[in-house]
Amino acid sequence: MKRHVTSLAVIILLPLLLISCERAGGSKDTAAIKTSITFLHYFTDSMSGGLDDMAKVFNSQSNQYDLKPIPLDHESFKTSIRQNLEAGNPPDLYSYWAGARTASILKHLEPIDDIWNREKLDDRFSPAVIKAAVEYNGKKYFIPLTQHYVGFFYNKKIFSTYGLTPPKTWHEFITLCEQLKSKGITPIALGAREKWPAQFWFDLLLLRTSSYEFRQKLMQGEASYQDPRVTAVFERWQHLVQHGYFNRKPNDLSWDSGANELVYSGKAAMTLMGTWIIGYFSDSSHNWVAGKDFDFFPFPVIDPAVPPVSLGPIDGLVVPRKAANKSGAKEVMVFLTAAAPQEALSKGSGAVAPSRTVPLRFYGDIQQRVLQEIARSTHFAFNYDLATPPEIAELGLNALSEFLEFPADYRTIQQALATDAANSFRRLKAVHK
Repeated sequence: MKRHVTSLAVIILLPLLLISCERAGGSKDTAAIKTSITFLHYFTDSMSGGLDDMAKVFNSQSNQYDLKPIPLDHESFKTSIRQNLEAGNPPDLYSYWAGARTASILKHLEPIDDIWNREKLDDRFSPAVIKAAVEYNGKKYFIPLTQHYVGFFYNKKIFSTYGLTPPKTWHEFITLCEQLKSKGITPIALGAREKWPAQFWFDLLLLRTSSYEFRQKLMQGEASYQDPRVTAVFERWQHLVQHGYFNRKPNDLSWDSGANELVYSGKAAMTLMGTWIIGYFSDSSHNWVAGKDFDFFPFPVIDPAVPPVSLGPIDGLVVPRKAANKSGAKEVMVFLTAAAPQEALSKGSGAVAPSRTVPLRFYGDIQQRVLQEIARSTHFAFNYDLATPPEIAELGLNALSEFLEFPADYRTIQQALATDAANSFRRLKAVHK
């Protein structure tokens, strides 16, 4: 336990020390004339594509500020940001996830209505993105940087070799899985060691069989995890697991060097993942060409009566209320809504840019089709751990992990989740009274 506490302290304090050094340091070259804006972010490892390029675009065009990105491991970021904010010396900017995560730290954030109105940023983002990601309790806090979409990404060589086509319906999907399995190929790669990749299966099975409104009630504690519609999700998912459509022991496999590599090597045919996988497959280690070596299709229709909903995260920027240079951070925010920095991040990350300043012709074929899917959807939903309060999300992700380990026990797991989630929602409501 003592070693664990020490490790956590290092995770919290190291970024703060780096930030202090950036503010105190300096050189005698021209760059020292600029004021440093520290930016703590989670775009690291397999999700690092485009971030440094975006910063370079800013720094090459700004005569006043020098944007200093400071990376922190994706998972460590989730657990350390609250302690980091409480510590009293936060960076000038954070990356963060829109939705329930941002809503949970509003008391630590600086509103940005002043620059939003001054720069007329309503013109740069759609009303849907503004409502979903930017506004909280009547004020604006968030600048969107990336909009990702969760769908199936598949090995085109496998599909071509066996004359397979992307499925549009659930029946076609099951038939596809059977065909792949008969060829000795794992139909679906799933790496759930980090827990969050499993949530996309729960999310999309629910959104393809129940209304968006029901899911919203579930995420907000107004519906129970014991609801028959949730039971139906676990039953359908259990069918897939028990028929051997997934790789064995998903909880032991990472999403990138595990599941993605199964698809890349041809041992598995497809994986359900966000568009950040485009950056992964296209990087210098893999050199896959989108549309040629790999492609995507949306999650199949299960119930035609259920309107289509797109799923994914929106990443962006927030300013801590205790930031040393809030005015400078806000000026950086404004710049990063423009086409050039949004294009740089999109190109490296695989995301579509939330800013309407980016023209459609900028995108490759996959991203253009992603935009079409988003456009034809009735709603854009944030994935599970961004749609419900962090405390509930942790309970849910643990339950999904347990389900993958013991799929036959899904009713017991579901009942425990329902009880724990209801108790947590009651505690949260009591705190906010």
